[in-house]
Amino acid sequence: LGASAGAACFRALQDNAGTKLQKLLLSDNGFGPAVGEAIAALLRSNRSLEWLDLCHNRKLGDAAGAALAGALGENAETRLQTLSLTNCGLGPKAGEGFAALLRSSRSLETLYLSENPELGDAAGA
Repeated sequence: LGASAGAACFRALQDNAGTKLQKLLLSDNGFGPAVGEAIAALLRSNRSLEWLDLCHNRKLGDAAGAALAGALGENAETRLQTLSLTNCGLGPKAGEGFAALLRSSRSLETLYLSENPELGDAAGA
């Protein structure tokens, strides 16, 4: 899909407040930090997504991971139950963000963070 098309898709979803899209599977698309920011913007307000798979987008990175966690924490109406970020280049900032999210999230049931060696101990804090 690539970064440009990926960002456009997430912006389109954000513009469509009435979407009923529940599952979005976008693994291994070469998404980087800019797409991560577009995803975070969507997650701040989306009320339909229940499953988001972004695994194997190695360039997504630590800052984008932290932005995703923060966005989900800001959205009290999120329905996201499963988030897959396996092998997405996440690091300590993302780990701290997801640790904070897990303390308050009422919807998230499954969070995949495997194959992110830079996470270190942060996600378990």
